[in-house]
Amino acid sequence: MTRPVPPSEGDAVITRTALYSVLLLLLTACGGSGGGSDTAATTPEPEPDTTDPRCLADSDGPNWQALAEVNCSRLSQYQLFSDGRDPRVGPTAPGLPFAPASGLFSDHATKYRFIFLPEGSTAQYRDTFGLVFPVGTVMVKTFALPVSAAGGDDRLMETRLLIHRASGWVGLPYQWQADGQDATLARTGKVIDTYVMVDGVQQDFRYQIPDVLTCRKCHQGRTDNEVMTPLGTTARQLNHDFLYAGGAKNQLVYWQENGMLADAPAPASWPRAVDWQDTDEPLALRVRSYLDTNCSHCHSDVGSGALSGLRLEMWRDPTDYLYGICNRAQGYYGGPLGLTYDIVPGNAADSVLPFRLGAQRHTDNAKDMMPPLGRSLADHDAVALVRQWIDAMPAKACATLD
Repeated sequence: MTRPVPPSEGDAVITRTALYSVLLLLLTACGGSGGGSDTAATTPEPEPDTTDPRCLADSDGPNWQALAEVNCSRLSQYQLFSDGRDPRVGPTAPGLPFAPASGLFSDHATKYRFIFLPEGSTAQYRDTFGLVFPVGTVMVKTFALPVSAAGGDDRLMETRLLIHRASGWVGLPYQWQADGQDATLARTGKVIDTYVMVDGVQQDFRYQIPDVLTCRKCHQGRTDNEVMTPLGTTARQLNHDFLYAGGAKNQLVYWQENGMLADAPAPASWPRAVDWQDTDEPLALRVRSYLDTNCSHCHSDVGSGALSGLRLEMWRDPTDYLYGICNRAQGYYGGPLGLTYDIVPGNAADSVLPFRLGAQRHTDNAKDMMPPLGRSLADHDAVALVRQWIDAMPAKACATLD
């Protein structure tokens, strides 16, 4: 629901990490299906700094000093949860669960998200772009794969931290150990042959934990000195009810009432995204909410996909060529079908957008996948919805508009 190497570790560490990242990319690019094997039980090797006294400090709440200053080798050393073996529930105060209206698809993983704001600090409201969070903020997202056909059981895969330090945002991925007792810093990432249960059917695939540099491709813009920022924490994605311990309440309202959000206008003016799976909402709004979460971090003016000419933020005019309508897919070779336009109104079969959303790492050419990171499988239900949306548009022959 990643990430620069801290400057204090020196250029040698950055060079070494970059080399590991390249080697990992070369290896995983050749990977196909998991073939039924399951190495998710492999315990990662611990990395240095286990004995750093800041990581070993004991407190009743989060280990704020360690979070601000050092990359601890074990997740539990940050003391973010009352039970260090279960990051799905029980955050230590002042941790609070949250969720976007439409979540990022990550191989059908269940996400558990929490935010920790330092005492006395607030997030600043912004209408269009992401909320601004103070130094000291910690965002936690745990990924767990459903592994039972009956439902209810999931396997912890990783927990990612996004920490706002004095030097900027830092991302740290932690891989959960086989015994479930703790998660270990996976600085160079990890590729795991595993499976997930989808509608009672087992799907074998290769799950990828990102290295500390890979996530910069999504979290880091091309401007503003390449500053990393959180994803999914826009007013529109947070403007919906969340079930808290005391009952359901709008998240932005809850944050206001608990002194976590400042400078917000009247609620009636807040933009709104929706759960793309909510069939009571209009089709176009569901699709735009999905694309906003899954695509717009790259397909924006400052994102890594800016040169494609495609812009998928929810506030864009969905009838405009920038939103893909008869927009030539810049930089894309057309795939096996020789497709040309991101969206051909009334004709999903000839549209690049749903084709690339439906490509999978283990069955298709990796060059066809969008997004290219963060998943190996396709979100078939979402792809079907996007196709339905495009087919419902008034037909238009894009070639006549060139």
